[in-house]
Amino acid sequence: MEVKGLSAILSGVLLAYVTLSAVGEGNIASFSNVSMIKGDLFILALSPPVENIQVYVKTAEGGRYSYLVLTNRSLGIPDFPGKATLIQLIPEDPLTNITVIFSSNTTVRILYGVLTTNYTYYSQVSSKYYTFSNGILVTLPPLVEMPAGGSRITFIINTLNLQKEGGGFRIELPPLATMIPVIATVVFLVYLSAYAIVDSYYVSVREELSKARKLGVALLLILSALAIYWLMGFIIKL
Repeated sequence: MEVKGLSAILSGVLLAYVTLSAVGEGNIASFSNVSMIKGDLFILALSPPVENIQVYVKTAEGGRYSYLVLTNRSLGIPDFPGKATLIQLIPEDPLTNITVIFSSNTTVRILYGVLTTNYTYYSQVSSKYYTFSNGILVTLPPLVEMPAGGSRITFIINTLNLQKEGGGFRIELPPLATMIPVIATVVFLVYLSAYAIVDSYYVSVREELSKARKLGVALLLILSALAIYWLMGFIIKL
């Protein structure tokens, strides 16, 4: 496993070197340690919208990826107002190199981050996040600017395959262990209802039942019947 991991890292460095060497000179920015969870969406925003954009994606192990370039779009967050060019990438390879080349006649603000449903993982690297209907956008540091002219930005992304674990300490009860207390409760309610009816009968033989007693017995029978109905439905579902 260590040899394979080292090979992947060396391959990523080599891919980065080859990609950077293949393009011309200009403004250069490189981010070599971006980690994200597999299945999350990497987002790069360039504001104002840029021209002549080119995107190159390389993977260390030949894994699949998909990306999309959007122009004149807004992220909808206060830290990055206005229109922007957006590059969205979903990498599946453990190590992915993405290089973006563009030109602009003005200074370009650059923001990048990850759209995720697991902010807990990213909270250790960034406290800036924005909640949307389709996930949580976590913006990663730093927020940089590129001078006017031709520019090249490179990201080396480590994709982690995290296993989702259930929260809390859970004990699985067998069906019988679950049914015993339910059945005991049903038996108790039946006994209590029968006792109330029989006791009221013997009392009525000696004297007339009061309205309060009649009402109490009626409520007890109704509530017991509803509880037994609900508990029997619970048993059937088991």
